[in-house]
Amino acid sequence: MEGNASSTVLREAPGRTWAEVDLGAIRDNVRVLRRHAGNARLMAVVKANAYGHGAVPVARAALEAGAESLAVASAGEGVELRLAGIRAPILVFTDLLPAALALAEENRLQVTAHSVESARRIARRPGLEAHLKINTGMNRWGVAPVREAREARKILGDQLVGVYTHLATADSDEEETRRQLDLFDEALAVHPFGGTGAPLLVHAANSAGILWHARSRYDCVRPGIGLYGLHPLGDEGDPEVEGLRPALTLKSYVAALRRLSPGEGVSYGLTFRAGQPTFAATVPVGYAEGYRRALSNRAAALFRGKRRPLLGRVTMDACVFGVDGEVEVGDEVVLIGRQRRGRVPAEEIARWAGTINYEVTTGLDARRVERSYANVRGS
Repeated sequence: MEGNASSTVLREAPGRTWAEVDLGAIRDNVRVLRRHAGNARLMAVVKANAYGHGAVPVARAALEAGAESLAVASAGEGVELRLAGIRAPILVFTDLLPAALALAEENRLQVTAHSVESARRIARRPGLEAHLKINTGMNRWGVAPVREAREARKILGDQLVGVYTHLATADSDEEETRRQLDLFDEALAVHPFGGTGAPLLVHAANSAGILWHARSRYDCVRPGIGLYGLHPLGDEGDPEVEGLRPALTLKSYVAALRRLSPGEGVSYGLTFRAGQPTFAATVPVGYAEGYRRALSNRAAALFRGKRRPLLGRVTMDACVFGVDGEVEVGDEVVLIGRQRRGRVPAEEIARWAGTINYEVTTGLDARRVERSYANVRGS
């Protein structure tokens, strides 16, 4: 390790910390989920910058693999896809104020009616197509299953092209999921949902529903987390057991190396102190990038394919790992993903941080974590 204590970077990198996204994995995951879905269409959920993976590249890959439509959380997210030349149907999940409805109409985005009042706002713009959200127990958005649903359906008329609900416990409570689907089916059976006119697109299944609740698949399924090769249980389970392939690898590099003598500490508060001579590698990733402070003294990363522990507290711009004498300044570090035979899945990061894998990838700041795209093992 002699001479390696310099902070000079010995390799060129696209940034301090970067994410590599395998679009081949996205395509493979779409195909796996479509096989589970049977004859149902697939609506790829690419909200929140595709859960941190990059909305436009992921949307294109999902459509290429057989997704028929896309879903986002805001009109602005839909406009981003339209400006990139994506023409597939795009559904906006959340309630929109009048100015956002105008933006949706201008960009041919489908919108959601969450209430009788939102149905009236949508009806004032006859160029809009709408899906009606029915509340069956999630209790965030949606009309009541019968009376309000009937009124909203009447207001929307021919603008209504779909009806859906959202499963609250498809990953954890089979009985509650069955109760929600019973309510949804009751609403679908009530006139005018069963009346004449063009059939409505009916959808309920999220990733957990697709994998584990065949009854929820209806005409269309809406995978989010599974699309990215992450497990629907959040901080548990192994996505590869479900045939899913994680698409994102988070990388950084060794920016500095030093020897710690016994008793010397690391980072704010000196919450780690070396019990023996220790090699310490400074890696320029911190909570400003989305590598959470809750990982302090808990996480591990891959150096030359081997797991090495995080020493002390994660700071805004850097953290320190205990390594061996073979590691050099400039070495690539994998914080999430695979390196050689080593693996640190997002689900494990989530457990260490006391959160879920959704938050792990979505929380990667796009301003400080550059994305690059490849088809590493794509088919």
